[in-house]
Amino acid sequence: MLAFVAINMGLFVTQKAKTTISKVEETASTALQLSGDILYATNFPNNTQSYWIYFTVSPSSGIASVPLSPATTSISFEASALGISYSNIYVYTLLNYTKSPYLLSQTSGGRTYYYYTSPYAAMLALSTAPGGSQYISISTTKPASGNYFTFNYSGTEYYAQVLTPNPIAITFPVAGDPLVGSDIAPAGSTIGVLILFPSTHPMPVFEYQTITIQITPDIGSPLTISEYVYQPTGNVSVIG
Repeated sequence: MLAFVAINMGLFVTQKAKTTISKVEETASTALQLSGDILYATNFPNNTQSYWIYFTVSPSSGIASVPLSPATTSISFEASALGISYSNIYVYTLLNYTKSPYLLSQTSGGRTYYYYTSPYAAMLALSTAPGGSQYISISTTKPASGNYFTFNYSGTEYYAQVLTPNPIAITFPVAGDPLVGSDIAPAGSTIGVLILFPSTHPMPVFEYQTITIQITPDIGSPLTISEYVYQPTGNVSVIG
């Protein structure tokens, strides 16, 4: 709006002023945008436990990069109909973890891009990453006690238990990220956001109600995702 008024008034805007205006506009805009479906896993057909919610985000147009360290970024979760509200569940990023055997890479145009093929690969990476074992335990052996969920990765069946009392969120590279080793999501990259629900005290299935997830990075405005969830129709449902 400032630029529009200046043009119509015939004012001369210096290059420095243009740079300042551009910076203000970049800061005011939403730094991240949703870039795919929102997937929700439950224990269908029992529909008594929530397992995880997964979606991808990318830096918005005009944003060069977005820092996604849990130290400077927060992810909130709310299911108001159930009185569930968490102001920050973001605990770990795999963007800076380069030694995982589940992290794949490809080279294009002289640059190497890193990615995980699925949220299951990211879960396995989290369970073996430094400090990650406090959040999730994954084994090929059925746990002797406690609730768990199962998934198949590369032909192997795994049993997973989330070890925290509250939901947690992690991020990881999905595509187009040459900066793995830092917490930075560069322009053109796709970042997976995975919310895991506790195994010891399972969350109820969210159905016939609205859930709201908000990501607040340290630049730009928050990204708010608000979806009404109908009755899940399978173990993994598209909800948005």
